[in-house]
Parts: sequence; structure tokens; C-alpha cells
Amino acid sequence: MISLLKSLIVGFFIADMLERKFPQQFRIILTEISFNVLYLYSKLQIYFFKMNKYINNFIESNPNLLKIKNELDALINSNTVIPVMTQYFKNGELLTTENDFDLAILSCLSDDKKCVNKKILYDKDENIIITECSNIKFLLIEIKVGEKCHKVDLKTDDYNYYLVGNKFKKQFFIYYLKYYLKIDENIKDNEIFTLKIIDHDVNTITIDFTDKNESILLEKNGYKLSITNHHDE
Repeated sequence: MISLLKSLIVGFFIADMLERKFPQQFRIILTEISFNVLYLYSKLQIYFFKMNKYINNFIESNPNLLKIKNELDALINSNTVIPVMTQYFKNGELLTTENDFDLAILSCLSDDKKCVNKKILYDKDENIIITECSNIKFLLIEIKVGEKCHKVDLKTDDYNYYLVGNKFKKQFFIYYLKYYLKIDENIKDNEIFTLKIIDHDVNTITIDFTDKNESILLEKNGYKLSITNHHDE
């Protein structure tokens, strides 16, 4: 116990010294560690909830264990706090602070505990509440940069962007290309950036992103286009 206490004291003084001598670098490192810890926590939480169904089968076969589980569920659900993680991006790159971002992603475990719901924000003053899921699913989403086409998945076993109120702009697709598809090259302002969607009614829509801030807004049973140029097929 004394050895642990000494280690904690030494660690505190080392951290304090580093913060005084290298304040900016210390804050950046501390922020990166915090993001990584939150990300790992979310991934572990999803994993354990997926394993939960197998454990439940065993518990439900034992009346005594089932009684204990029901009592614990009642206690936990009365004080449940769902963790939310926020990440900030600029030109698709992860930031260590929330200053000067053009896209923020709020991550929260879904109600069924099977994946992480993703709320998209473009401004600090936007409503940050994780909203309900949309009933629609696009049959196909492709983003074309120059002559290269890339498939976009808004929902997988791990994440879900089909939330009511989510707005998909050029900034989101740049983030998607870099964050999920690991595309490193910079996207030039004058480069053709085209989105192709086949919606839930099998309508094909093609949008050329410009400086007019075109977007697609998800609703409960549909979506709205806010664009100056598009064509249906």
C-alpha cells in the first residue's frame, strides 16, 4: 500500500512538472489519451453487450440466478447514465480540441445495445440530443472524387448514422473517406465531388457538391434535399 502511494505521488509530481514545462504538448497528449480511453470503453461496452445474450441463456435456465438478475436490472435501470463521446474534425482530420471544427460526431450506445448511434453536428449551437432512428435506409450510396468511386455505408454492425435530424454535407463525406476508408490524399476545392444515392423508393439522385453547402437531411420516414443542382434518374 505504501509503495503504491509513493508511486502515485511520484507520478503526480512528474505530470505537474511536464505540464509546467510543456503545457501545450501536455494538453494535446492528455486529450489524445482521453479520446482513446473513451473509444476503447465504447468498443468494450459493445462487445460485452453482444456477449450478454449468451450469458442470459445460462442465467434464465437457473431460477435463482434469474431472480438475482431481475433485481439487479431493476436497480441499474433506475439510475442508468448512457455515456456519450464527442469527436471534432476539420477537413476530415481528428482534432484534439473543439476549436475551429467543421464537423463533430457524437457517439452513444443504441437502445438495443448492439451498435453506436452517431449524431452529426456542424455548429456548437446545434441540438446535441441523440435523436431517434430513421425508418428509411438508402439502397446505395456512392461518393465520387475525381474519377474514383467509393461506397458509403451509413449503418454497420458497429455504428449507425440513420438518425432523424442527421444532415449529410460535403464535410461529412470527406470525414467518412478519411476516417473509415483511410483515404489520405487531400481533396482539392476544384475537384469534382459527386454523390449518388439510390433511395428506399429506388429513385436515383446525383448531387454535385459545390460551395453552396448542399445537404441531405434525414427525417423519420423520408429525407429532404437542400441543394442547388441535382438530377434524378
